Amino acid sequence: MKLNKNQIQFIDGYLQRNDVVYIDVRVEMIDHIATGVEEKMKDEDIDFHDAFVSYVNSNRKEIFSMNKNIWGFTLPELKNYLSYFLKPTSLLLVAFIVALYFFLEKNGYQNFVKEDLPMYVLGSIVVISFLSFIYFGIIKKQQYFFVEKNGIVFLILYWIDLLFLKPFQKSKNLSDGLTVAFMCLFTVYIFYVINQLKKFFKTKMITN
Repeated sequence: MKLNKNQIQFIDGYLQRNDVVYIDVRVEMIDHIATGVEEKMKDEDIDFHDAFVSYVNSNRKEIFSMNKNIWGFTLPELKNYLSYFLKPTSLLLVAFIVALYFFLEKNGYQNFVKEDLPMYVLGSIVVISFLSFIYFGIIKKQQYFFVEKNGIVFLILYWIDLLFLKPFQKSKNLSDGLTVAFMCLFTVYIFYVINQLKKFFKTKMITN
């Protein structure tokens, strides 16, 4: 027995009243609750309201743990990114980045690669974060956990560049290897985020 639109909106309203502010997190929780309520309605031959109250009272801790633990970087999430990184299109992007890096270095752009590139990375992080804030926070007036979390990930990647890559610049081979690795991880991650957002807006669910 599938829930109708009004019943789904009822669950959504309940979650909003209980401080589940992120839309993408609510979508996953709604799907979880709706499945449980539908099974109860079918197995126990009861109406939506009774099934909802019974299911939520019996599973409240499990349901809201999905909201409390959202800032954890889980193994499945890392596996999603690594799976995307190993896709043929991502590997082609990595090959292009590697070739471009050594082409620039070979043709006299060492200063650009070593000094200017980190500033472009920082600039891209600022622009992406600013545009995300404008679109989601001001225009849409909605909060998406996936968007806000990835702003933090971008900053972490930038600080990795500052704290771990800079000290090894005197060792050319090691410096080149770390810089290329960082560029590949950062660039593929941007495409990964875009891909996940497209999936969310298409299916209302962020999946692999």
